[in-house]
Amino acid sequence: MKPSTRNSFVLSAAILAASALFASAYGDDCGPLQQAASVDITMSPGGLPMVPVTLNGSPRQFLFGTAGGISTITQAAADSLNLHAVSSRVRLLSTNGNESGRFVSVESFVHGGLQGKDVSFMISPNPNLGSPNLPVDGELAGDIMERYDTELDFAGGKLGYFLPDHCDGHVVHWTTAPASVVPFRRGRPGSRNIMDSHIRFHVTLDGKDLLAVLNTAAPRSQLSAKAADAMFNVTGDTPGTVPLGNMSGRKVFGYVFKTVSFGDVTVTNPHIVVIPDIIGLNDPENSNRTDSLVKRVDDDLGPDLTIGMDVLKKLHIYIATKEDKLYITAADKPAGPQ
Repeated sequence: MKPSTRNSFVLSAAILAASALFASAYGDDCGPLQQAASVDITMSPGGLPMVPVTLNGSPRQFLFGTAGGISTITQAAADSLNLHAVSSRVRLLSTNGNESGRFVSVESFVHGGLQGKDVSFMISPNPNLGSPNLPVDGELAGDIMERYDTELDFAGGKLGYFLPDHCDGHVVHWTTAPASVVPFRRGRPGSRNIMDSHIRFHVTLDGKDLLAVLNTAAPRSQLSAKAADAMFNVTGDTPGTVPLGNMSGRKVFGYVFKTVSFGDVTVTNPHIVVIPDIIGLNDPENSNRTDSLVKRVDDDLGPDLTIGMDVLKKLHIYIATKEDKLYITAADKPAGPQ
């Protein structure tokens, strides 16, 4: 058995009626921007976005994670809801080397006016979920979010969902300033894994092009140790690096780069955490690849660069699902007409 990736969701009549709020901003020849839901964002003690959900009638707080391939629930939360986990053919890997191969099915799921039936959640391999620094019962991921356009307004404390059937490009309603438009793709290049809904796009870090992942579940932006060494000659012994401990016995350190740019939007002096490549370290099925004597099946699954909340909180982002584009402005841009 494996989790369903296409659960049915419906919108309440009240939410659909409210979508007319945006209709007057566009002409009759263009479909209006229709808001499906608006959800309050609260920040965890560690600076990560949390959103309310209701599972089988029980109110819960979930981490909002744009880089998760499939939504997860902690074992403790599953136990409290009397949900029985079963084995899955899908394996969920985390950047700390852990893996999970079990899932539960939730009969009723509600999130800001969005409702789903028989929604699957993998048991989370992330040991930080439910900790005092991150008091959540699970993580809401791309398998649910990719059905809608998503607006990330961290400065305003709002998460917005919009119907994707609008006219291309008519999405920036929060400002009259021009937005940077950045194409993205979902999934890992060359992969046909439908569970991989990561948002990948090109950014420029200190003048070098990198394929990055948008990750609201990461408190700080991260660069793989392999990319740091190969592209920037930065290792744990480079002057200016700051030791930050280790992961599975391998060095973790910080380094201040000059700029990271998303098209025309630039963030200066980003503090990047350089992490070892240990995805799949504790995966019992991480066997040698048939085409290599030295590589394993979980190698090279992680992104070169992860854009975390230290950078994202400075931006206002609209994820246009059907267009495969990100619309990005600085978070402090003045509000425009609705």
